[in-house]
Amino acid sequence: MQPIKTIMLLTALSTAAISFAQKKNEKLQGDNNRFDMTIGIASPKATQVFGQFYKTKGLQPRITIEYGLLSLPYSKKLNARISAIAGLEPQSFNNTTTFLTEAKMTQKPVGGRFYPFAFREGPWKTIESGDWVESLPFGIDMLAMGGLWALNGLYFEGGISPGVKITEEGYKDVTRSPYFTGWGVNLWDMHPENTWRFKFGVGTRKYTWTNASNTTSQIKSFCMDLGVSYRIK
Repeated sequence: MQPIKTIMLLTALSTAAISFAQKKNEKLQGDNNRFDMTIGIASPKATQVFGQFYKTKGLQPRITIEYGLLSLPYSKKLNARISAIAGLEPQSFNNTTTFLTEAKMTQKPVGGRFYPFAFREGPWKTIESGDWVESLPFGIDMLAMGGLWALNGLYFEGGISPGVKITEEGYKDVTRSPYFTGWGVNLWDMHPENTWRFKFGVGTRKYTWTNASNTTSQIKSFCMDLGVSYRIK
């Protein structure tokens, strides 16, 4: 439970600090105040104790929603950003011995994402406001623009997946509440001023929980999402 308490404490402190900064600058732009919905795929891989008995059944679907909450400006161009996330992520695994039985669960992640290098007016307006890109050699300028695009969408996430029922054939159902951590990159299209935008993201996520025997089980997954983003005015 210690990691969960740490995450909750850091979230509370960050929210308080950012809320104070938000009151000083209520006209922040960029990708804040947006509601995003994405549909994606994940490739869950069981590790540690759980992975000794079950292996993944391959790519599986997932749904994620995200809402931009607060911004913490620390320069004229950049701010840190926090958003809330929730979703559904079904996971199923084959028994490594029989291959006939399986374990099933549906993760219900609830938590937050932290974007440390979000551009206040989006990466493209930041690029257009200066002539430094034009001074770069051909090809290097495109790499620089792509790097800024990815930097704008770099995030770290954490939270909890409460009340997950783990169903294993031949065994009694058990309920666990894994905590999760992860990181990735979200890419929005090039028009931050639009109400509707397209969104694409890739990342990794790790679910961890403690078993009744006081051992730890873990599921790691690579994730890819595609969806839309709507700015709430």
